Amino acid sequence: FTFDASTLTGKAVVVFETLYIGEEEVTSHTDIEDEGQTVTFVEGPKIGTTATVDGQHTVAPSGEVTIVDEVAYSGLTPGETYSISGILMDKATGEPLLVDGAEVTAEVEFTPEAADGTVELTYTLDASTLAGTTIVVFETLYSDGVEIAAHADINDEAQTITIEPRGGLLIQKTSEDGVLAGFTFLV
Repeated sequence: FTFDASTLTGKAVVVFETLYIGEEEVTSHTDIEDEGQTVTFVEGPKIGTTATVDGQHTVAPSGEVTIVDEVAYSGLTPGETYSISGILMDKATGEPLLVDGAEVTAEVEFTPEAADGTVELTYTLDASTLAGTTIVVFETLYSDGVEIAAHADINDEAQTITIEPRGGLLIQKTSEDGVLAGFTFLV
């Protein structure tokens, strides 16, 4: 039987069979309690993430920073090998963030000991060229190279890092009589 089971999460289906010779029923197996004929649709694997730099979602544009992306997973098969890949996205464009013309990605392979747990991805980049940029981390979970779950919400604050805009200095010269000519200032 091939069908779309996406709406059957949490439900069980039982297969009934009837054997005919011509149009005459010979026998049947229609036991609703038969576990051998039952398929239960469990909730599939899920991932959720929290991305931070030193525990914060905001960072100054001053040199190299490391984004730590903690990926929480559930519904995995213990002992099976999985991989999670991530990419940094530019929230303003909705496109992958480019640093020196290249996308910033990370990948980790792991074998969970339990169905639920966490794994970390890390991204190191130079934030000094990204002042004012808002970065969102997207992740994809794979089993044997096949995508089984993704977390790609451009508006998810938990996976967002904001690189603060550069500071500035405004110098405003004033005097009591309004005359400013001839004054020297050392900044």
